[in-house]
Amino acid sequence: MKAKGTKNWNIKIQPDKTVKIRTVSKKKGRKWLVIPISVNFVQEKWFQRVLNSNKYTVTVKRKFFKGKLRYFVHVSYETPEPAPRYGYEHGAIGLDFNYNFAALTNVDTHGKLLSYHTISFGNLHTYRKDKRNDYVSYKMDKVVNYCINKGKGIVVEDLKFDQEFSYNTKRNRKLTNMKTTALKLLERKCKKRGVSLRRVFPGYTSIIGKYKYSRLHNLTVHHFASYVIARRGMSFKEAFPDIYDWVLSHVGEFIEPRVKKSSPYHRWSMTHDLFKHSGITSFKTAEILRKTVLMKHILNSLTSTQPDNLRAGLSSHGKTDDYHKTWSFINNSTVL
Repeated sequence: MKAKGTKNWNIKIQPDKTVKIRTVSKKKGRKWLVIPISVNFVQEKWFQRVLNSNKYTVTVKRKFFKGKLRYFVHVSYETPEPAPRYGYEHGAIGLDFNYNFAALTNVDTHGKLLSYHTISFGNLHTYRKDKRNDYVSYKMDKVVNYCINKGKGIVVEDLKFDQEFSYNTKRNRKLTNMKTTALKLLERKCKKRGVSLRRVFPGYTSIIGKYKYSRLHNLTVHHFASYVIARRGMSFKEAFPDIYDWVLSHVGEFIEPRVKKSSPYHRWSMTHDLFKHSGITSFKTAEILRKTVLMKHILNSLTSTQPDNLRAGLSSHGKTDDYHKTWSFINNSTVL
């Protein structure tokens, strides 16, 4: 009982608050089935708009409600999209979607982080389908309200949900709900309330945020990712820090790259692999240099012939000459 895009002459909404459905009987042929409907005061204005609309969709669902069998009429119709009122003239809001919460960051026109916010989804997987959809809709209203409060458009990842792997049942349900409900609802609500929405390439947002901005802000990885998403939506380019160039020039030849050299994320990928296996976690310049020199010394010791004198190449303090040379680099290094 649906008619989308064209007027359905078999289902009609009547001004007397009834639904007429044309049915077919073998004995009597075609006849009309009239179903009375109730419209509360909140739905009254929407009901009048449906009557004035030539194209609408009607779906009749049968449900048990408070122990009784009842019929619910769902009507949807097309409305003209309002012109966006909240754009990117004053900055942008970045959104990083996760299965149990959404991380939001507020960025100005210069790409500087102004504030951040977290919207939790709670135990979303424990709700039934209808209640879960209502809950997600409520949370997406909060996201849109945050954008309106800041007077800015939102930037999200252009996610292609081609999931080729499976988690446990609970997490699969969460991910499926986000795929089919949350993003579609957010896009619909943004259009309805005049909030601009942009989609950007999702690759390496968490890695760039973690390795470039963790020194400047004490946030979670997901907030760093939403920060990079907002900057990417405003066409800012993420310059590769000089300190990481220095690190890769010393030990990068030992890393097997996963990304082609032509990719703009080639060096970010190599840095991530290096830090992951070397145990660098604080991202302080001094620790990066110290562990890099130590790693280089170990790698060289594994790939080259060792001298008989175990202290060859060490200073009187027991450290490599390269270790002392790096401190002149610390004073001139660029802040991440």
